[in-house]
Amino acid sequence: MQKTDVLVTVIEIARASHGFTPTGALDCISDLIGRQDPEDVFYDRNVEELLRLGACIWSLRQGIFVSASTRIVPPTRTR
Repeated sequence: MQKTDVLVTVIEIARASHGFTPTGALDCISDLIGRQDPEDVFYDRNVEELLRLGACIWSLRQGIFVSASTRIVPPTRTR
């Protein structure tokens, strides 16, 4: 499935209200991680990508999503 097809399908599923809840999505990701074969050469990469996907869902759920281009600069002290 090509990227464009994936995005179109995701949008269609969301519009039809057939997507997971955030909690359901995190449960699904946990299940997918559990199905990974630790002996697979791509295990670490696959698990990392799934964990990062879970982190994105968690951030969106918590309302703390910050754009990757946003840089937080701590305030400077004046002397």
